[in-house]
Amino acid sequence: MSSSTPDWQLKLERDGYVVLPNRIPLEDSAEFREEALRWLEKFPHGFKRDDRSTWTSEHLPWSIIEAFAQIWGTDDLIASFDGINVTLPVNAETGRTDIEPNEAWPHMDQNPRKYDRFELYQGIANLAPNGPDDGGLCVLKGSHLLHKEHFTSIGGFRPEQDTGEKENGYKFTAEDAAWYKDQGCEEIKITAAEGDLIIWDSRLIHWNSSPVGKQIRFATYVCYCPRSLASEEDLARKLEVFQARKSTTHWPQQNVVPADRPNNKFAIPRRPDDSPDPANRTRPFVEPEETPAILRLVGVRA
Repeated sequence: MSSSTPDWQLKLERDGYVVLPNRIPLEDSAEFREEALRWLEKFPHGFKRDDRSTWTSEHLPWSIIEAFAQIWGTDDLIASFDGINVTLPVNAETGRTDIEPNEAWPHMDQNPRKYDRFELYQGIANLAPNGPDDGGLCVLKGSHLLHKEHFTSIGGFRPEQDTGEKENGYKFTAEDAAWYKDQGCEEIKITAAEGDLIIWDSRLIHWNSSPVGKQIRFATYVCYCPRSLASEEDLARKLEVFQARKSTTHWPQQNVVPADRPNNKFAIPRRPDDSPDPANRTRPFVEPEETPAILRLVGVRA
């Protein structure tokens, strides 16, 4: 590690996560929030931001790059085609009442067979104030460094918790999480201000919690990695995915498209009765402008 490595990067490697303040201009955050609500209101399900009775399942369907460039040591990066998070608060006074707050679902987004190495940092661009009651990212601090000991203690991976031999993902039980806590991994619900950037190691055990206060949660998932990690075939496929306006997992170089996996229940949006949403869109309401900067993050080079 270089003597010029900033403190935030040292904390990221030690704790598995870090919050970088003021990485998104406030006016941009406000614009993103407005666009997200307009997007929800365009669907034919009757959602209205100012009418809490429509906050139900029936009615619902960038200094950032600099931080990732510092981590990777290059600005020749490609981006994931990740999702946004617009979560209405769940409570009887000011929020939704048709669902309950979600329970913890501890997991990591990296193949457990590669727990001994860093492979990816994930990110959340926080677009609204995110306090203790506003939902958001929860982590087991430092858990990314203890997987060898954990899997040794339980005799290896449990098939029912493993996403797959070649997949990036592993689910942890409450008992597993308790083991990490016993080793000193503190459970932290991360708080962040509007405009902050949260970065974490994909090996870190994490989950998201529901907002239960008055604040709607607005966030977008961001992830960048060096273009050199993708083959020419990967890059060609990435351009195809972008042109089809499909979303991917967090891994920019792998082009895993959940919507192309028919056995994935969550590949397409569903209504409260679990039927496919007839209003599902395969193209955005507003097509993105394919600027040179955007195409560069897709991997296109002139």
